[in-house]
Amino acid sequence: MKKVSMQTIAKKMGVSTVTVHKALNNQHGVSEKTRNEIIKLACEMGYKMPDRLKPRCFIYLIHKNFILSRDEQFYSEIYQHLNMECLKLGATLELVVHDIPTTTFGTLKSIDAERGISGIFVSGQLSYEMLNGLRKLQNPVVCIDFYSSDYPFDYIYVDNYYAGYSLTKYLIKKGHTRIGFIGDISFSNSIADRYFGYLRALNKYRIPHDESLHVNANIEHSPYEINFDNLPTAFICHCDKAAAALYDILHARGYEIPRDVSVIGFDNTALCERLSPRLTSFGIEKGVYASMALGAMLNRINKRDEVNYTKLNLRLYERNSVSDSQSAD
Repeated sequence: MKKVSMQTIAKKMGVSTVTVHKALNNQHGVSEKTRNEIIKLACEMGYKMPDRLKPRCFIYLIHKNFILSRDEQFYSEIYQHLNMECLKLGATLELVVHDIPTTTFGTLKSIDAERGISGIFVSGQLSYEMLNGLRKLQNPVVCIDFYSSDYPFDYIYVDNYYAGYSLTKYLIKKGHTRIGFIGDISFSNSIADRYFGYLRALNKYRIPHDESLHVNANIEHSPYEINFDNLPTAFICHCDKAAAALYDILHARGYEIPRDVSVIGFDNTALCERLSPRLTSFGIEKGVYASMALGAMLNRINKRDEVNYTKLNLRLYERNSVSDSQSAD
């Protein structure tokens, strides 16, 4: 196989050899975006990378509550995209499902001893005990769909407060004034932020908040009785899987979506297209999460010192599960 040179990479990228040299040697004068693209291309072409830049094994660390379920698609899809990105670099992505901290750290220690850990991707929220332990490991850490100002990690996340506000505003504009929220706000920061965004929209549009319309439970995990004597005209569900569970509950009682009740979800997973009617949802392309997370990791490996907070934009994917409120006619 012909040896890959900096000149070859430069020609492929359409930049100068000097730019490639600076990127591969962590020198000033190259933007982070260009540096990451050069490093990824160099790995894909088989360039012999400096040991400090050559990734070997990354960890995708996630709590069992976020991934070990039959229909979970959000975090598993991010994992699949990230795995493909890592393979392009000639690196592996090891899935570590967390439950008991001592066991998890024992697993990480074993992997590090066997292959060496280039960096750890934390997907979803972890306990403070786990985050404190990760800080002590001194591996590069990038958090996906979670942020905290207490730990010197990099963060790729969405503005869940604004998301909750935006979805509620969307339903209000469609004439809904009795809007329910489904999600356990003690389960994670993201659910709590979405709920408080929902409250903010109700307050702004001077719609009284009826606490009985908040189903403070993750109905996708455990059965929950909906109060059909006080049913809202629309429900915001904290995730698409909760919306699917709500579909089953409503259909079992003879309610039709969206004729009787409108339903909207979060995350825009593939589940949205399988439901009948197809589910309107607020989300982001999972490949974007993956590529941004890997870019942040490469920057961290490049010895960039400042903590990076990258906030991604969500968009509304309108389908068939929301209609104008009949009370608005």
